Amino acid sequence: MTLLDIIIELPKEGEFNFYQLTDCQFLSHIFRAQITALDNKEQTERRLVSMRGHQFTERVIQLSDTSLTYQIEGNGPIKLHLGEINYTNSNTQHFLHYKISGTSNTWLPSWLLKVVLYYDFKRAGKRLWSVLNES
Repeated sequence: MTLLDIIIELPKEGEFNFYQLTDCQFLSHIFRAQITALDNKEQTERRLVSMRGHQFTERVIQLSDTSLTYQIEGNGPIKLHLGEINYTNSNTQHFLHYKISGTSNTWLPSWLLKVVLYYDFKRAGKRLWSVLNES
């Protein structure tokens, strides 16, 4: 089930590279969460995320100059979580297309989880815009 499918506009003049989305300090600021790098297993990047009263481990399963795919290892607030982020640009605009699939693994029904995710990612997108616009 698709829980989030959002386009985040990036500033035209801001400096962005996809590897910023693996920087735990940068992500902690953007998402207002505590994100800490873990020892890497099997040559994949892993990080511990503490957000909204939940703690879970994310594992990056694919990273390139234009895309990042990750999933949650073990229990997390989203069962069968898969996150996909793709960068697209045109002559005048730059975007991130962020998609999360899975189902609720908490008392929240999936429809309400969709609303919470949308709100959180809209706010994170605004913070990302501000940070990139400053650079």
